[in-house]
Amino acid sequence: MNQITKSISLPKVGIARITFYRDKRRTNKDKSVFSLPFDVQLNEKTATGEIIYSPVFRSCRILWGEHPGDATIAERTEDFIKEFLFGTLLSVTEPIVPEEVQKIKESLDEFFSSIIKYSITDEGTCIIKVPIASKESKQIQIILRKKDTGEYFLSDDGIILRSFRPHERGQREKVALTAKKLGIEIIEEELFLYSQPEKIAENLYKFIQILSAVYLFYLI
Repeated sequence: MNQITKSISLPKVGIARITFYRDKRRTNKDKSVFSLPFDVQLNEKTATGEIIYSPVFRSCRILWGEHPGDATIAERTEDFIKEFLFGTLLSVTEPIVPEEVQKIKESLDEFFSSIIKYSITDEGTCIIKVPIASKESKQIQIILRKKDTGEYFLSDDGIILRSFRPHERGQREKVALTAKKLGIEIIEEELFLYSQPEKIAENLYKFIQILSAVYLFYLI
């Protein structure tokens, strides 16, 4: 959205149209101060100006190129611009290009690769550890085993449901019900999720989601 036009009611004039030209916006090197051109259609007259603003310091001043000619009109216009600038205009998003998204995805892949740890026991069981909210001290632990048929199954080793105290029975039952709705079995308080090899990543993600949610909302 390169141009934004708003209609406002100004004293002595009536309805005026203010157009902000975002495609002509300029910025300093560290992007702490911006310059945004605008014009105001006042009946047959057009006033032009420039908004100098800093989102960091939330400061704003108006430089008129062609003044409206009336101090009251100019003051009312400036008040509207300042209110609209920080209330609406700065929240208008910039277009995201595919290259940016690709960079974000690569950063996300790298981030997950760095925080998810695993180890394999002598018996061939894989133990996956994922920190909660990036805190190494708080981790969920997932046990990954493989059957002789090639099918995998995930388990929490009974930690989740056994972590609830007696007076938290209602919360525990809510977690158990949610797990069952997601296709996760409960055997002797242990959460199990069986998976075909081609769906192991999808099911592992599902398991991480529910364990993370339980820790964040009930156990942390």
